[in-house]
Amino acid sequence: MAKRFLWLALFVVMAMVVRADAQTNYVAVRGVVMDPQHLVIPHALVKLTVIKTGAERLVVADGQGVYEASGLLPGAYLLEVESKGFAASRRSLQLEVGQQMTLDVLLTVGPESQTVTAIQAAELLKTSDASVGEVVDQRAVAQLPLNGRMLVDLMLTVPGAHLSHGAQAGDMNPLYWRPGQRSAISVGGNRPNANYFLLDGATNTDPTFNTQNFSASPDAVQEFQVLVGSYSAEMGGAGGGQVNIVTRSGGTKLHGTAYEFLRNGAMDAHSFNDMGGTNHLVQNNFGGSLGGPLWGKRTFFFVNYEALRHVQADSMTDTVPTAAEVAGDFSMSGVTIYNPNTTVVNPSYNANLPVSQQNPQFTRQPFPNNVIPKSLLNPVAVTMLTKYTPQPNLMMGMGSGMTMMGQPTVVGSGNDSNNYLDVRNELHYTDQGTIRVDHQFGASDTAFARYSAGGERGFMPQNLPGFGYLHNNLSQQGLGSYSHVFSPRLLNVATVAVSRLSMNHTTESANKNDITGSLGIAGVGFGGPGAWGAPYFNVQGYSPIGDSYAATPMHAWDTIIEGRDTLSWQLGRHSLKTGGAYQWFIWPMWGFFQNRGYYQFTNGFTTDIGANDGTGSALASFLLGLPAVRQRQAGIPQMNLRQWSANGYVQDTFRVTRNTTVDYGVRYEYMSALTDTRYTNSNLTFASDGTPSVFIGGQNGMPKGLMYPNRTDFAPRVGISQSIPGRGVVLHAAYGIFFTPVDMNTWCNQRHNVPYTFPETNQSDNFTPSIKTFDFAPAVLGTTVVSFTAMPTNPAMSVRNGWIAWVELSRHSK
Repeated sequence: MAKRFLWLALFVVMAMVVRADAQTNYVAVRGVVMDPQHLVIPHALVKLTVIKTGAERLVVADGQGVYEASGLLPGAYLLEVESKGFAASRRSLQLEVGQQMTLDVLLTVGPESQTVTAIQAAELLKTSDASVGEVVDQRAVAQLPLNGRMLVDLMLTVPGAHLSHGAQAGDMNPLYWRPGQRSAISVGGNRPNANYFLLDGATNTDPTFNTQNFSASPDAVQEFQVLVGSYSAEMGGAGGGQVNIVTRSGGTKLHGTAYEFLRNGAMDAHSFNDMGGTNHLVQNNFGGSLGGPLWGKRTFFFVNYEALRHVQADSMTDTVPTAAEVAGDFSMSGVTIYNPNTTVVNPSYNANLPVSQQNPQFTRQPFPNNVIPKSLLNPVAVTMLTKYTPQPNLMMGMGSGMTMMGQPTVVGSGNDSNNYLDVRNELHYTDQGTIRVDHQFGASDTAFARYSAGGERGFMPQNLPGFGYLHNNLSQQGLGSYSHVFSPRLLNVATVAVSRLSMNHTTESANKNDITGSLGIAGVGFGGPGAWGAPYFNVQGYSPIGDSYAATPMHAWDTIIEGRDTLSWQLGRHSLKTGGAYQWFIWPMWGFFQNRGYYQFTNGFTTDIGANDGTGSALASFLLGLPAVRQRQAGIPQMNLRQWSANGYVQDTFRVTRNTTVDYGVRYEYMSALTDTRYTNSNLTFASDGTPSVFIGGQNGMPKGLMYPNRTDFAPRVGISQSIPGRGVVLHAAYGIFFTPVDMNTWCNQRHNVPYTFPETNQSDNFTPSIKTFDFAPAVLGTTVVSFTAMPTNPAMSVRNGWIAWVELSRHSK
């Protein structure tokens, strides 16, 4: 604990030395005030006024005519420059999120009462910034079409960003099931878990899978920036894309919106796979926003609400056993099944030759009339197939079909393939909102506070009817930010933020249908009524039966408490930056993983000679109670984890000449290991000869968090921008080292180790059954053979580094 606060104190001191801009949603404008002969004008007065609210920022140019105004929120500004003996200059500016604008101002000789007004167009070229990225402005956010109004889709308009896959897709991992809340975008060739999301400068990244926590409504977003690479030392936390989103604020005038977007299947054409009348779709996106003055001329508010109601019929062509097959009659199935109880080993079998009719491994007798006697039918399989598995509702052999996720149907099915049409509704309901209040205390002090929350609930069909999956998630973020101007060249910004993501998943059978209990399988069914459901039966050639891995009852609620402090100092042609941040991560979770059991069946046990020669049936093996693989997890994986991390950087932007700017700095990142406040955890180490040994975290000198933190993550950054005046050309070059931490989910696997849980896997020979029951024996430490998860005790973050050089071109037409 003492070391943790020592690190925190170190970064607070760093943040008070020179300038910090860790909240990169802020904007900076810098330049030189000159006369018509391009001689500097010292001590000119520069005033920036926010068009929306009237808030003002005053700065004074130094003796070399250099001025800088940092810590500005993006938006429209009026820039006014005055100096004795010169006509005042006024320019309209549109400043974008994270922008570092260089704007030299020429004052003409004339009476001070005279004003020269000009409109400053947005910078087409980054003349003083070596980062690679793009800003999606308010016009694009408001006007580009978005199916489902997911702001993350606008990331695809940025060069170097494209759709990817993985847990970030929102529906590909049982731990991270957030349909419609995808953030699987690959930026600059990196994995989607290498992105870092910021909302108003505060961390909006859920560390479990490095995904976006709260997905803001487009109506609540001012604009956002996606940095693809070569960003400066102020940006970190991940080595891929940096996604910096800024919410809207209110203004001096009341302004609001109201809307509803409707999609309905009645107005859609049928696709090839709709099977006639199954394209039911009703989707409503509705909401509104309102912003304006709260009281007086210094306090402004903005509120937003958006909802989604999505109901869609999913059609899937499945393969299910026929009534005759369930009764053991395979006479119409087009395959011959053999009785494994009649196995006779071939004494002349040559293991060096392939198994064939001439070299059989063994021989078996076929079941008389291709029918399994009722006395041999396993009651677990019969109960599952008669009570919880639907009967065919299509003619056999209807051809190929597609699953609900658009994947091909089962492979290896026989005459009864594609004999069941499953049509069920998926439901997705989302409600989210944002409230923000900005206040101008005076010329030197401003603050804003914001709270955002989004609830997601719904149902997704899984496998066969009766085995769906429900989710109920809540994402939240609240922050407060305070800015104080110590002098025209010194600014401090302090921010405190709390982000939380709660995910609650359950099965369709929870609290109402104890299928595992009715089957009578011993050694499975942990968790009580809230975890009721069915085992997962994977029968080769047939659609999966029972609850899938996605139907894993679990509850996780992780929280990030974050503090940032930033300080800005303009010193001549140097724009010095430093920054520090501290995070406290809280992660409780429990889940019933494989608590109902998993069983896999193949045709090998009912073949004639122990070869894949087209004989045998996996369904026959299921009816006989002969799984090839049997898995379960006894016990309840649960944890209550804690972690802290800190980072800091120092950076200088040096304007060497009017057309040459150099950025250089270094960033340091530290992340402690996850530790459990309630439970001990185990891991493996390996001797030089590969022999594994188990250790308990925190005992015998081993790390409590099962790994040693990396204390040497220094990330230097350097960049140069060279503008060629009059040519519309800017040359850039940059170098940097960027770190991406490992997903926290990797650590979660340790909760599946003994002694708290017993993850047991039994596997049989492919053709000779050794598992002859669905039941599991009681797990006994030291006797039960279990699987064990291990991770390196000295892990390294994913590191990306290298040089990059590029040219920006712009051509103006007269």
